[in-house]
Amino acid sequence: MEQAPRSKPPHVLLVTGTLECGGSERQLADMANYWAAEGLHVTLATWSGSQTADFYDLDRRIQRVHLAVEATGKVRGNIGRVLKLRKILASTRPDAVLSFLTRSNVSTILAGIGLKLRIVVSERVQPALETGLPLEWRFLRRLVYGRADEIVSQTDTTAEWIRKNWCKQALVIPNALRLLPPKPDERQPLIVAVGRLVPQKGFDLLLQAFASIAARFPDWRVLIMGEGPERTNLQRLRDELMLADRVDFVGHVQDVETWMARAGLVVQPSRFEGFPNAVLESMGMGAAVVSSDCPAGPSELIEDGVNGRLVPVEDVPILARAMAELMSQPSLRSRLGSEALKVRDRFRQELIMAQWKAVLLPQ
Repeated sequence: MEQAPRSKPPHVLLVTGTLECGGSERQLADMANYWAAEGLHVTLATWSGSQTADFYDLDRRIQRVHLAVEATGKVRGNIGRVLKLRKILASTRPDAVLSFLTRSNVSTILAGIGLKLRIVVSERVQPALETGLPLEWRFLRRLVYGRADEIVSQTDTTAEWIRKNWCKQALVIPNALRLLPPKPDERQPLIVAVGRLVPQKGFDLLLQAFASIAARFPDWRVLIMGEGPERTNLQRLRDELMLADRVDFVGHVQDVETWMARAGLVVQPSRFEGFPNAVLESMGMGAAVVSSDCPAGPSELIEDGVNGRLVPVEDVPILARAMAELMSQPSLRSRLGSEALKVRDRFRQELIMAQWKAVLLPQ
């Protein structure tokens, strides 16, 4: 009996700005690798050129595309990139297109107009807090988001904001927790903080809080992982606070989970968030975490006093007290860390990826 021809695997095309170091970039790279391992045909496109190095490793089966074009001026460059993506979409006809981050989302929707493709876009930060987004991009977002098949947010808070302010429904899919090594048995007197060195992450608040209690805890140090435009200012503040021998800036780190495993305490004092990978992965490594109760994300991970600590945004004295309480009580750190480990089940990768697959490739 003649066998029926084997159908082709679904083709998913993922789009974002770059694959430089960052939470959204890590999530998209992890998603691409997961689906490639499942046998899907995966294309990952970035609006950047090949001269912008990828920080995250990709499965060799993933088709990597750079959308940058040679053009004079930002407007011409943006138009050229959109037309380049449109040509790829028209020629490959993927089963689903997924874009992360506002500018990428707007450009992807524009590229797909009239092609009758399933396009899903994801907001990675609550739009109300994205103060750095130029007015023209805000206008375009309102104009074209209705053309997307689905809008995905990471938190209920952001989904509700989208519904109230844009009169659009948003699905909620949190970040997935990739496979992590086992929880360590011993930890060091080390405070770890992870993120891009920008005002949003609040590392200036961490430095001020640590400075106020450092003399009480002479064995403890602070390690800040990440790069960004605020590095010089943060190093200057560190030196002004007489912490040069207690605080290290180590730049980008591939194996952040190794440091989270060593950390006696992880502190995330952000002014606002989307869905903080650093908090999720720290909890997944069983670390005691202190996070600001900022919009949006931390409160959907942490129950204060149960599996971590939440403190008011930009309140340095309370942040310092929460840090000191945990630094002085190993048993409390251990209890919170043990409860934090439960995120491994709640946000396990196969569970979250099944939600994404149902949105992108509905039966």
